[in-house]
Amino acid sequence: MSERYYYIDRLKAFLICFFIFHQSLIAYGGIGIWYYTSADRFSGAALIAVNTIKTINLSFLASLFFLISAMFAHESYKRYGFKTFVKQRIKRLGVPMFIYVLFVHPSIVFFVERTHGMTDLGWFQFVVQQLTTKFSFGPFWFVATLLVFELGYALYKHRGPKVESLMTELWQQIAALRTTLFVLGIGILAFVIRLISPARATQPGIQWGFYPLYVGMFISGLIAERNGWIYKLKISFSIPWLLFAFICLPLLLFSVHFIEDWTVFTGGLNSQSLFYALWEPMLCVGMNFFLMTFFYRYFNQPSQNVVQLSNISLLVYFLCPVVIVSFTIIFEPLSIPVFFKWLFTAVLSSAVSYLLAFLLYKIPIVRKMF
Repeated sequence: MSERYYYIDRLKAFLICFFIFHQSLIAYGGIGIWYYTSADRFSGAALIAVNTIKTINLSFLASLFFLISAMFAHESYKRYGFKTFVKQRIKRLGVPMFIYVLFVHPSIVFFVERTHGMTDLGWFQFVVQQLTTKFSFGPFWFVATLLVFELGYALYKHRGPKVESLMTELWQQIAALRTTLFVLGIGILAFVIRLISPARATQPGIQWGFYPLYVGMFISGLIAERNGWIYKLKISFSIPWLLFAFICLPLLLFSVHFIEDWTVFTGGLNSQSLFYALWEPMLCVGMNFFLMTFFYRYFNQPSQNVVQLSNISLLVYFLCPVVIVSFTIIFEPLSIPVFFKWLFTAVLSSAVSYLLAFLLYKIPIVRKMF
């Protein structure tokens, strides 16, 4: 990555906003874990549509972040070496993570519970209780995981066996066969893990059932950047995977509709769990390849404004949970359709999160941390 990839700057901004819209769906009744769910929620056909969108998002959103992060990690390690790389990653990811987990996350939970009369504890007592009895990474499970992935990669590069030539050779094999084996391998591994830890289970705030896909996409990002795959792939390569995944989607929805316990899809020794575990990497591959190649082809023009948006992306991620929860509570009493409550929450949360991040990023200590 000898020159700046402006398409990735734009893609990161797009994905951050997409994440905010995604989390806002949970705030209005969609499946998932969030700080606060409004009393006015999606229901009926609207809820089915919301959960379908969320299921699609879950299959690729975090995985694409891991793939992009791996591409930058490869180049950064080459530039700085082991010691400097490790120090930078701990500073860049570890410090914000600890601040969020130890202070911001329990404070949001305290605000929600205190606002609704669910606790009489003071802030300090409540935070201590949360950290000792209900510890969770919250949305920063992603940052914690990315830190582990990148430090693990650095340790491997520093002390591990040298297999770059093998990786290069494997990467040059037939693309369709390589991708098929990737989808099957990830799907089967996820199915096995979900026998122990279902896809929706969280310990603590982490969904282990999705990790085969996260690990797979992170490793793919490392190999892809080394071999310049973005220059070789075409948008058309992603289309068959997307089509097949979306053709299978109605079958998934039809099955859920006639099965009382939909959790059979998230884990267990059954065909539904296997189907879901294989469907996810299929859609993930299609969406990730499509977005990467589409943004590279059409949105790679130089822009300092886009660079600035990219620079504050982690700070936006840090701030947006507070903003989303605040707008959800503010809009709750309004007598308007729930769709507009969600839309206003998502749009305003995106705008306000970026505005706050832009202003805070001007403070030197904040800029050093993020």
